[in-house]
Amino acid sequence: MKVNRSSSLDALFAVMVNELKIISREPGGLALLIILPYFIAGGMAFIASFFVKVTSGVFIRQFIGFEVLMLSMIMMQTGARFLWEEKRGGRLEFLLASPISMYVILLGTSLVMILVNVGAFTIASLPLFYVEYGLIGALRLALALLLLFIGLLPLYGIGLLIAGLVMRLNDADSVTNVLTPILTILSGTTYPVYVLPWWIKELIYALPMYITFYSMYLESTGHEEPTIIIYLITSAVIYLLLGMTSYARLERGFRSRGI
Repeated sequence: MKVNRSSSLDALFAVMVNELKIISREPGGLALLIILPYFIAGGMAFIASFFVKVTSGVFIRQFIGFEVLMLSMIMMQTGARFLWEEKRGGRLEFLLASPISMYVILLGTSLVMILVNVGAFTIASLPLFYVEYGLIGALRLALALLLLFIGLLPLYGIGLLIAGLVMRLNDADSVTNVLTPILTILSGTTYPVYVLPWWIKELIYALPMYITFYSMYLESTGHEEPTIIIYLITSAVIYLLLGMTSYARLERGFRSRGI
């Protein structure tokens, strides 16, 4: 058992190093994660300024919302894209036949995306928080980063559910093209949800994107709400269990009957 744990850790480390090398080849994508929220939130604030007074708090709310939305989409699509590319390249059969669990491989790719996403949010947000709140902004940002990390965990679980759907339907593009706009609308991170019908609001509250965004926004403004944080942690556990259980059934089916 000790040897198995050691080999799994070695495999996890190797997957993470390889994923980091792949990401480092596209520095433009990392730059977009940092600067794009400023352009989008700034553009929205500029348009809104013709109708209402836009304060720094409104800009920060939009900034956090677009950042969470971008990172959420990336997290939910990482596992599905990885499995699809491996299957299309003819490598998935060998991965399933290897003694290393696919959980380890998917966990490695997702952990790298979590680290990259949290790092991008830190670089993008630190100047904004410092200008608005001063030194206390650094502490608030650290707590917001912790909430972001927790909020990305249930998105990994949703990503496993999407990965299973992609593998069953054998089409990554169609699945992501349908789900991405739906999940974007149901994120509730970039617009006031109170204008929506009650049943849509319930769907938004059931997904982790809005609660991640809202808990981070409250933390950034110094209005922490323990109940929301508990709800976020609970959703992380639930969605991780759902994703892992669903993917375990999918992998067992692949191993028994083939791809």
